[in-house]
Amino acid sequence: MRETNASPARLLEMLSDRFGALEAVAYSSIKLSRYVSECEMSMDLLVAEAVLEFGDDLREACKAMGGG
Repeated sequence: MRETNASPARLLEMLSDRFGALEAVAYSSIKLSRYVSECEMSMDLLVAEAVLEFGDDLREACKAMGGG
């Protein structure tokens, strides 16, 4: 783990930016679930829904901190 002198707001912004890739997998998994069985997907549907919910919470936290 690398040390950083970034402010908590900046760290939250960085987390939000990097979280986008995980959200993309979650969205893809939900769409894919319409066509294939869940065992063939890269992410369980409950996990995908939790990821998307967390993403919403993360964006709200960024807004509350004055970011994006």
